[in-house]
Amino acid sequence: MIMPEKQLENMVPNKGSRRVFPRYRSTVLDIIRVSQSVPSFPLIRTMQLDELCRVRRACPVRIAWSALFVKAYGIVCAQMPELRELYVRYPRKLLYLHPHSVASISVHRLDEAGNERLIWGRWTAPESTPLVELQERLDAFSNAPIEEVFGEGLWLERKPAIFRRLVWWWVTNWTGRQHAKRMGTFSISSVGGHGALNLHHPLITTSSLAFGPLNASGSCEVVLICDHRALDGVLGARAMEMLERTLNSKIIEELSQLERLTANEAA
Repeated sequence: MIMPEKQLENMVPNKGSRRVFPRYRSTVLDIIRVSQSVPSFPLIRTMQLDELCRVRRACPVRIAWSALFVKAYGIVCAQMPELRELYVRYPRKLLYLHPHSVASISVHRLDEAGNERLIWGRWTAPESTPLVELQERLDAFSNAPIEEVFGEGLWLERKPAIFRRLVWWWVTNWTGRQHAKRMGTFSISSVGGHGALNLHHPLITTSSLAFGPLNASGSCEVVLICDHRALDGVLGARAMEMLERTLNSKIIEELSQLERLTANEAA
């Protein structure tokens, strides 16, 4: 039965509502603004990770997929220095090479006021950090007080917009070292745990990873977003090939060692 239009109008409010833009979304606005000047392109690769999935399930220590990808891609970045180069615009155009990777991860969580928001955590030199330590840090990003794990970001987030824009402009245009230290050389932003694949998201590092859910055959869609000023498609594709190979070799090996170590301690 279709309701008369007048009756429907009486049931549905004819006025919306407005609210002041929340401060906890300010960092997202800043990232979007900076990323608009980055010429980026995505690459997609289907990776076969059935063996890694099996070894991960058998490991008595829970290691999240994000930690596995961050460690593996950090190893790739150590082998491909181009992935650790950041574009610097002033005082002259150059590429700054950071001595090690700094990985940035976006984490969706509730703040103390109950707001659903994003925070960003960082791992320094993930390529040389044990998986257990990477996982402990990831757990802190998700569960520790936000002031503890994202204090620097909150400090900037609470400043006036003109001040925030100046800081972001300086870090992303003038200083490669600070860019790497504060924002990372690469990032990871994935919703694979929610059954989705993030094909594109704002890029403020040289490259960024996202991965979807594993299907029944153990394959997984992986996306690598690249800054075209520092990387070309062939380098990006080569990095993804190396990433899959690293996940299926060195990461499996470390998980297996962790399983054996845990078994020996239990014995």
